[in-house]
Amino acid sequence: MSTFGKADDTGRKDVKSRIDRREEQIQKAEAAEVRYCAELDKAPDEYHELEACAESPDPGELKTARLALRPEEEKRVVSKLEDAYGSSYDYTTMREAKDRVSDLLDEDRVVSIPRSVRRDLQ
Repeated sequence: MSTFGKADDTGRKDVKSRIDRREEQIQKAEAAEVRYCAELDKAPDEYHELEACAESPDPGELKTARLALRPEEEKRVVSKLEDAYGSSYDYTTMREAKDRVSDLLDEDRVVSIPRSVRRDLQ
């Protein structure tokens, strides 16, 4: 009968330790819930702040920034396309694409002399 008593004590200790672990997990989950609720409460304010910034960009600043970035980016893209297509690269197609982008952005088209005409003139 003493063996039964020891097994009973071991079982109780095991159950108690499992209960303690569960209580600890519950406490951690509750702390996380409080933390996440606080973050969730802040999220709408942050969203509305970002939304307000996105709605009112200064058109002048936006155009200036775009025009400052565009030449370098166009050069980079043209270089990649020339590398990718090699002798099949078509300047005319690229010029048409640039014109379409200018139209979409409501910009004045940059009038440039095609490369072949420039070669002839030189």
